[in-house]
Amino acid sequence: MLLTVREDSIVKEGTESWVMYTRSSSTSVSRYLTEQGWSSLPPSKPVDIKSREICSSHRHPSVMSWEKAKTILERVKAQRIEIRRVRREAQWDDVSCVEEKVVNFITNNGRTFAFTGDPRDIPSVLELLAQDQEFKKTNLWIPERVTALLDPEATGYILAGLMAFLKGDKPLLRQDERGLPDVTIYDDPTIEYSHVFFTFDDEGTRTRRKELIGNGQVVDYLGSLFSKYGSPGNGRGFYPVPDYYNAVLKTGDWGIQEMMEESKDFILVLGASEYHVLRNSIRIRPRKVVVPGAGEVFVREIAIPLPEMVTLDAVSRDSRLVYLDENHGALAPFIRLKVRPLLH
Repeated sequence: MLLTVREDSIVKEGTESWVMYTRSSSTSVSRYLTEQGWSSLPPSKPVDIKSREICSSHRHPSVMSWEKAKTILERVKAQRIEIRRVRREAQWDDVSCVEEKVVNFITNNGRTFAFTGDPRDIPSVLELLAQDQEFKKTNLWIPERVTALLDPEATGYILAGLMAFLKGDKPLLRQDERGLPDVTIYDDPTIEYSHVFFTFDDEGTRTRRKELIGNGQVVDYLGSLFSKYGSPGNGRGFYPVPDYYNAVLKTGDWGIQEMMEESKDFILVLGASEYHVLRNSIRIRPRKVVVPGAGEVFVREIAIPLPEMVTLDAVSRDSRLVYLDENHGALAPFIRLKVRPLLH
């Protein structure tokens, strides 16, 4: 199989004093599926391939706006903006699929967001990144275990941690796993506005919205053509391994104000900047932690042991797209659950 990725970018850096430049890159790799996985050498004998949906070509409407990219960049100010035209082509035997799109990356005030679409929407994103409510600082003591309301960005990083348990090459959750909250979680690369919108994966398999956890039960894994578990469609990388695109939590029926009014002695977790998995615990680094009526408190990390995910008892009916990193996103609501604030 041959995979080719070409990217052409126009970049603007700086606000009052700024520079603008272009750059291009193109990478191709030929690889073969063997019994040990993907290899640069052909297999010694034929390998059975999982049943899969063959890819098809797609040209995103955003490609029509590429010629206007430079003019748009001249009109806006931010720390850094990159408008990237991406062309991917997968060739396998007599099948060839091409995907074209324009992805916009915007960084301002230390925060980043990205989307696939018309660069003329960049000013709206800049307004979103400018929203940053200030709270007075307080040294209020927080219990070791407390009820927390997490905003969509913080929830997105929790979902990213959960995805680490659902990779089909090394799954860390069994299909008969007990103790998961009664929620439904998807991976969805088909959200057209997302910066990780993909119509086929790096194995040439058509992508689709995939239910991974349904009503608290593991029903599928992030799978590739080589992974032992999981349906194909999540092979990512030039030598593909199972990985997610957009982690999506199905919305509930709670209003945000209702969640706050029905909660007692809780903290608000507003935003996050990273996550990691430590044994069976998901940890996120919050941007702000607020005690309603008191102010902002310093919390280094928020820890959620996997068995305590079952305390998740409220999900808002509103959600929004979240930028996690260049290769991953989330569509997340507000949630309520018990967490462990780590101060040191």
